Amino acid sequence: MTARAWQQTSWNWHENVASFLPLYGIDPASDWSLLSFSENAVYRIDTPQGEIFILRLHRPYYRSVSDIRSEITFIERLRKDDVLHTPAILTTQAGDTLSCTGNGEREQHAVLFAYQAGRMPPEDRLPEEFHELGRISAQLHDYTSTHAELNNLQRPVWDVDIAIGEQAMWGCWRHTCNMTQKQTALLDAADRKVRTELEHYGQPLRRWGLLHGDMRLTNILRNGDETFIIDFDDCGFGWHMYELACACTFMECCEGIEAITTSWLRGYQQLRPLSNADIRIVPTLLMLRRLLMVGWFTTHQHSAEARALEPGFLEQSLIMAKDYLEGTFLSCLTRETEDA
Repeated sequence: MTARAWQQTSWNWHENVASFLPLYGIDPASDWSLLSFSENAVYRIDTPQGEIFILRLHRPYYRSVSDIRSEITFIERLRKDDVLHTPAILTTQAGDTLSCTGNGEREQHAVLFAYQAGRMPPEDRLPEEFHELGRISAQLHDYTSTHAELNNLQRPVWDVDIAIGEQAMWGCWRHTCNMTQKQTALLDAADRKVRTELEHYGQPLRRWGLLHGDMRLTNILRNGDETFIIDFDDCGFGWHMYELACACTFMECCEGIEAITTSWLRGYQQLRPLSNADIRIVPTLLMLRRLLMVGWFTTHQHSAEARALEPGFLEQSLIMAKDYLEGTFLSCLTRETEDA
């Protein structure tokens, strides 16, 4: 799906909770509250009987049925093989993990998840938290790399064109309003360098595979000593180190970016070895992700998160692009590989 498909959904699909409750046998007198509204709409359902569920309403035209069922298969495999902790997917009364209402232009799908208690990890311990995320990512990549049948799943391929091309999935950075010619030229230079570096890096199996694709702190639930990973809607095929870039989303320009990236890499290497080339590509993948997110703002003005984060984002991205082009962005990683 390209960014243009976002314009095809004029009806209030994101409010269509009530029609799905009977499919799961959930009391229609239940209360629901919106948790997030971005690619999809996610609701917390509280029943009069004291039960809690999480209902994800899928944006029409965004993911195909095969895409969604592949995500469900991935989650169920991870749970069955105890690869990581993630909430269970609940079935309809007919026994299906994917529900559907309406037809034609108003056909819509939804998935119901078991509620998982927990809190997002605190941001005052970012290096420690990213060390854990690195370890979890390595555990996930070990699993996906050794189960070749997962390559048959129908999920997005997070290559350069899908991320930042003219028909990028979430919008192209080039379509940002009110950019000056100088700003466009700077991002274009960063874009071209990203493409060159990634073409040289390649996509061999030791560097590429099925990812979570959005393992940020907002998608982590900590409950006691257990860590739960949620929201696999962006899972797809990409560079393993792109998992780190996703974890750093919106944080690429923060003061502690060197500490959290090096900590993630150390956590990762506890389970999986990395080459010098893997480490050196990290600044490029963070730049790729940042350009992707510049484009994301062009199609996500409906999102409260986008509206809250947009002020200053382009300006910071331009500074990051300049540093990337000069070789000073995350230069600590380059120094470490040179000293090795």
